[in-house]
Amino acid sequence: MSFFYFFPAKGDIPVHLLETIVLNRLNYLRSLFENQHLPYNEYTIEGSVYDNVGHFISCILAILDGSSDFSNFLIRAEEALFKHRLAQLTAYDLRCLSKKILKGLKKLNVDLQLLDPLYLLCRKLMVQSVAHHITTICDDKCFLHKIEINFKYCLKLVAKREVVLNNGLASIHCCQWRKLMVMTFAELLKHRIYGTHGTLIKNDPRINQLFQTIKKKFNHFQYNENINILKSHQVDSKSKFFPPCMLNLHQHLRMRHRLSHNERFYYSLFLKDIGMPIEESVKFWKLEYCQEPRDTCVCCHNWNKDEKKYLYGIRHLYGLEGGRKTYWAKGCQFIQNSDNSYSEGGCPFKCFDVEKMQQVLSLDKEDSMFQTICNLKEQKKYTMACKLYLNHKFPNCDSSYSFSPVKYYSQARNQKCLDCHK
Repeated sequence: MSFFYFFPAKGDIPVHLLETIVLNRLNYLRSLFENQHLPYNEYTIEGSVYDNVGHFISCILAILDGSSDFSNFLIRAEEALFKHRLAQLTAYDLRCLSKKILKGLKKLNVDLQLLDPLYLLCRKLMVQSVAHHITTICDDKCFLHKIEINFKYCLKLVAKREVVLNNGLASIHCCQWRKLMVMTFAELLKHRIYGTHGTLIKNDPRINQLFQTIKKKFNHFQYNENINILKSHQVDSKSKFFPPCMLNLHQHLRMRHRLSHNERFYYSLFLKDIGMPIEESVKFWKLEYCQEPRDTCVCCHNWNKDEKKYLYGIRHLYGLEGGRKTYWAKGCQFIQNSDNSYSEGGCPFKCFDVEKMQQVLSLDKEDSMFQTICNLKEQKKYTMACKLYLNHKFPNCDSSYSFSPVKYYSQARNQKCLDCHK
């Protein structure tokens, strides 16, 4: 039972057979993901060479494709397959799986702390009485057995208030062990896709040819080229997917029709990187800066008077003026380390007091989630607090690997689209 695909199969295989294996696997995953009838498929038999090869080649295709759409589909579909298989296990099967996982963990040459909970869990499941309990008696409200793990390995359960926290340790009861195993599988798969450098793979003509062939035949690769374009009139509706730092700037801009220079620069780059083309950016900023500023505002410029200056600034951000340099949206560390003493921006988890942070997050003070976030703020774990908030608003999001405001938006939007699709 090679549930976790710790190691790829060894040996030689014809390229034309690889194409058949991958196409059959992707079509099977699509049927599973869309809750369709699952016909017999010899290429997805658990533990077979075809199953192993299909999994790893699909991951390679996700790395080559580079788009979050296909990666998200593959992660969610593989997760669904894992759940489907896990639900079929008897007590004996579960013990055998745990034994194989423990052996696989010992052979792994990489130090992945995200696998620590899996090790603890499998040690428990090796006990015959425990495995029998999980597969027969245990239900959604059973608390007979438990393990304790670092809360950062189960943020989704924390966000849903399904665990009890004590000094940074989360108590995971037996009714949640299947969820924990599925979450660990998904995290390992994300690490495999997002944490792999694809330089050598991209230079292999055989893999590139296979990628182009699969891309033509499997329609999940056929994306609408306008799906990620952000129109100026859509910003308000899409702001529900904004990270708190950018949502705060958006709300401030709508309220006062102005932002200070640096904050306008950061917000413009964020909008650019989440899909706003230059012509829409001009429309967006013109609409705001044609209006009179409200309240006390550090910026007294007006579009009608300073149109050339604003147009040059926007074109410069898009690499069309000056040194034609490519600018990217700022990351979490930069925003957290910026001096925001005299501006309206900054990371809410670091720079805002509790009252103002509560307003931006729209959480009740008595909410346990808000209390957990406040504790992380006191511990100066600002990025961790933002990840927790993302999983609270949009469960099942991938909040790891190069976390940033743009990544926050991408994950929140894609998660919403996947939920609507299902």
